[in-house]
Amino acid sequence: MRIALVTDSYLPVLGGIELHVRDLADQLAAAGHAVDVLTRTPAGPDADPVGDVRVVRLGRGDRLAGHLADADVVHVHSSVVSPLAWRAAALARTLAVPALVTVHSMVSHGTARPMAVALRRATASGVRWSAVSRAVADPLSRTVGVPVALLPNGIDPTEWRDCHAHRVDAPEFTVVSALRFAARKRPLALVRVLADLRDRLPADVPLRAVLVGDGRLLPAVRRKLAATGLADQVELPGRLDRAGVQRVLTAADAYVAPARLESFGLAALEARCAGVPVVAMAASGVTEFVRHDVEGLLAADDADAARLLHVLATDPERRERIRRHNVDTDPQVTWPQVLAETLRQYAAAGAPVGVTV
Repeated sequence: MRIALVTDSYLPVLGGIELHVRDLADQLAAAGHAVDVLTRTPAGPDADPVGDVRVVRLGRGDRLAGHLADADVVHVHSSVVSPLAWRAAALARTLAVPALVTVHSMVSHGTARPMAVALRRATASGVRWSAVSRAVADPLSRTVGVPVALLPNGIDPTEWRDCHAHRVDAPEFTVVSALRFAARKRPLALVRVLADLRDRLPADVPLRAVLVGDGRLLPAVRRKLAATGLADQVELPGRLDRAGVQRVLTAADAYVAPARLESFGLAALEARCAGVPVVAMAASGVTEFVRHDVEGLLAADDADAARLLHVLATDPERRERIRRHNVDTDPQVTWPQVLAETLRQYAAAGAPVGVTV
């Protein structure tokens, strides 16, 4: 098939949607499909690699319809506000091209309004809908008024198991998180959780944390760390590529995902596959691959997150049990499973896939 993947944001921006679309494009191309990635994100300092996936970076005035008309299926990847993606969904319907919309962000009552206004009237019933987690799918279905299938992000666990093989044991209890420093991801709340954890820890258990990422709240995080006396215990290495995150995870005793509105949590999934116990919010999409006291621990709120991190810090046998399970057991979202489900969703949208729906 000829497949058009549409995303407002793409590499060189590093984030869950951007990395997932890149990996999905590679998986589809490896399976023999012709794949175009359509985006508004400008190229970085390095040219796009020449390979099996064509990246089309649309400028002002470029005609999106011309890139969609010849596709066998249009796969739209939407966040809370994604004008290019929504335009592509509407155009696909007009062009009678099968379309699948995958929503990657939580769409609570307030945040769903732009999507509802953009899509509901003309498009909602004319495309196939999916979401990366049940936490996204249920409220999304109420917003668009149609069924929403589950289509999670995918991962190759073998890429991350080397983190465990090269594990570095340190005297400190090391907490890692990789996140965008934006209000939705709650980096300031994470600092408060770390301060609470430090106060709970016995004197003979030193704390170290590494918060990977960048964003407009980074200066506020630095100030908060200084005000709570954590500046010397928390490292802020900035944005790292996949290899850089893997290096950080080799020393991690726990990974924490503080966002309540975490739609999926690809970075948490990567940590889980690296063997690291994950602490996340029980109402978030991380529950697609983390069960309480199996792959990690699920918190009711910030105080509970600090309590559960304290449990991991002071119970090395539980920490090692979770770590061993994570290393020895694949999640249910490996790429062969996710690619097969993606093709089933394309077929359900009307694409000539030739698979059973």
